Amino acid sequence: MENGYVKVTQLTTEAQQQQLSDRLLRLIGVESVVIDLATQSLTLTYDTPANLNTIEKEIYDAGFPVIQSHKGV
Repeated sequence: MENGYVKVTQLTTEAQQQQLSDRLLRLIGVESVVIDLATQSLTLTYDTPANLNTIEKEIYDAGFPVIQSHKGV
């Protein structure tokens, strides 16, 4: 299991938060998604075949530009 942190923009409503969370949880390997609307940041737990690049692309495709991301504990 790996942890990833992603900061985005344009994520402002609870409906967007729920849609993005549901979309990411459909990716094979993504175990959990926690979204903080106040900071527009996501904390994810994932395993192969998911990786941070794939997750970032999915976030971007959902309409939320990624500002910063990193793996970490």
